[in-house]
Amino acid sequence: MGLLSGVERDAGAERDPGGAEVPDSPGARELWDRSLAAVRGEVPAEAYANWLASARFVAEVNKSIVIAARDPLTLDRIEADFARPLQRVWRQLDPKQRRLRFKLWSRIAPEVRDMVGNPWAIAQDGAASLASQRDDNTVRQSMCFETLVVGESNERAVGIAKRVASGAPVPAGIVVIYGQPGTGKTHLLKSIQSHAVSHGDTRRLAYLSAEEFMTRFVEGARAGDTAELQAFVKKNELLLIDDLHWIAGKAKTDKAFFGAIRAVTAEGGHVIITADAAPGDMVGLSKELSSEIRGAAAVEVGLPDQEMRMEIVRRHAQLIAQNTPNFQLSDDMVTRIVQAVRGPGRELCGVLWSLQLETGYGERSPTPEMLEAVIRRIAGAPRTPSLDDIKRACMQTFNLGKSEIESASKVQSICYPRQIAMYLSRLMTDKSYPQIAMVYKKKDHTTVLHAFRKVKSALDDGDTAMATDVERVQQAIYDRLATYDGN
Repeated sequence: MGLLSGVERDAGAERDPGGAEVPDSPGARELWDRSLAAVRGEVPAEAYANWLASARFVAEVNKSIVIAARDPLTLDRIEADFARPLQRVWRQLDPKQRRLRFKLWSRIAPEVRDMVGNPWAIAQDGAASLASQRDDNTVRQSMCFETLVVGESNERAVGIAKRVASGAPVPAGIVVIYGQPGTGKTHLLKSIQSHAVSHGDTRRLAYLSAEEFMTRFVEGARAGDTAELQAFVKKNELLLIDDLHWIAGKAKTDKAFFGAIRAVTAEGGHVIITADAAPGDMVGLSKELSSEIRGAAAVEVGLPDQEMRMEIVRRHAQLIAQNTPNFQLSDDMVTRIVQAVRGPGRELCGVLWSLQLETGYGERSPTPEMLEAVIRRIAGAPRTPSLDDIKRACMQTFNLGKSEIESASKVQSICYPRQIAMYLSRLMTDKSYPQIAMVYKKKDHTTVLHAFRKVKSALDDGDTAMATDVERVQQAIYDRLATYDGN
């Protein structure tokens, strides 16, 4: 009973017939669930679903919280990719300052496993099991067509995804949805899967990341048998493959993958693939697979525009509010998130999940001060734009050359953008009027003063055209700060 004596009793703990304390610790479990939810907002949804969602709370043993992984591969991925952010969040939440210990389920002491039972069992009354199921359901429910924000950047990809999901004719056997990370490609695949499940689709369907395909193939090759993986893939009429770029440069996996998708399409099935690059720009693929991908129907998912970004924040805030009614954001808070976080939709959602953690999961309503604390952690300390940043952002927005914006021209197409640039220079920096004037080759600072007053007056009077143009230049400045290294 040496190890069992280190399994500490928490609120609700019970004793087994032999006197050992059953590690029911709902307080620690709740903290674990909160830690999971917080980290979920910081990692790709597919990575969370493939690896972290299957981790299970076990017990508090010798002043540490033991978290189990089902298999060695999952344990390796959790320790490599998720352990540090989980430990960080856990330290913020746990008043006892215990450590998380990640262990393979089969290597946890038999006495502890016997008391806990199978943490992956479908029917289980424990709070951890219910919380984990609820968390997994939240992931699945949040990735459906109903929660997908549709706009100009993704409407074609959404259209073909809905056709595939509904079983409407799609002439191409392979469809490639490509775009930058975080633009919602996984959301589209999961939406197809969710639609099929909820509408009783009789087609045989499987979702598989290319990384998981590669991992299973390598494991099978080491064991001398890849037939099981091939049979699993080939039996499907609709195969959803995420992140094709993972197998680039892996010759044997490439060959197996080529054979798998050929087997599906040869029987009239469809393969929907996501990738970070267009078919013609993919590198590291074999000649055969590259040719197959180039012959696919390809559609791009672009970065969301400003209106879409605002709607992404609102919609995901509504999803969070379903479980935590106090989670209400003002319009100013939504705008602040969109302005501060310049990344794609995934990073916007990361702010919301972290803000939910900051509120204590419904214990308090979110405040602007909480939001600022979250933004500082995620986006870092805001950098004040330089006068050159502002000038170049304005040049880019209005397609002007350096000599034009610095000229003495009174032509409206040049004077108007220059006045906006001067206004923002005064508004967004601590530079004086004379300092701003020097950047635009003006000897008299009253030119800058006049520009500032003119733009401010127009905005105060409700000039919507002016307000739109000022916002366009501000967004270009924020984009520049996010990507420009200052050299």
